Amino acid sequence: MCKGKKILLLSLIFILMFTISSQAQNLLENGINEYNSRNYQKAIDYLTSYAAEKQDSYLVHFYLGLSYTKLNQYETAIDSFNYAREIKGDSYNLLVNLGRAYYNNNEKSKAYDILLKAEGYTPVDEQVYNLLGLIHMDKREYNQAVDNFEKAIELNQDNFYVYNNLGLCYINLGNFSEARKYINEALELDPSVPYVYNNAGIIYENLGQHSQAAEYYEEALEIDSNYKKAEVNLERVESKISEEE
Repeated sequence: MCKGKKILLLSLIFILMFTISSQAQNLLENGINEYNSRNYQKAIDYLTSYAAEKQDSYLVHFYLGLSYTKLNQYETAIDSFNYAREIKGDSYNLLVNLGRAYYNNNEKSKAYDILLKAEGYTPVDEQVYNLLGLIHMDKREYNQAVDNFEKAIELNQDNFYVYNNLGLCYINLGNFSEARKYINEALELDPSVPYVYNNAGIIYENLGQHSQAAEYYEEALEIDSNYKKAEVNLERVESKISEEE
């Protein structure tokens, strides 16, 4: 083959390789953009196509794990996060998200071990302590759960989930005055969540303030008319109010 033809062939190969690489990169970028736009199935479609061409990409498997988590497909999310770990090793964000996936997949002991690893990183945020607190709360270890939720609040005073979880701990400990403080904080941060109103109703009912409890249960049902727990609680407290009249 003459020198000119060889150069032309090499140029065509280079252009083809660049085009394939560019197309693959577009798949990755589109997948991340769809994830950020909350189009999780579309994100998975793009990311899976990218992974078919480039299996050793940490980023693609990490975002696949995030996308599957959002779709409640926790086993697949766990596989994706662990694949990402094999490629690049551990990082704080990876461990926290893997711990969350294990927790939601009801693999609490694995979640706990992973989250303890995440706790060793600097810096950490409230996520790791909120998840550790949930695990302790599931095991009815309420004092340990309180310790973790308090650590989470020290790191972030704007996460209403943590305040609600801490309020629930105090409900289970029978300390309704302390529970009221944290549930009210959660309501101030986000007044649109029905289960927080339901928790407030439980607190006021246990404090003997039945009319106020009924108002909170009603508020929960205004937000979600199909919220059965609030419906049952409202019926019960209305019966108590009737007996008091």
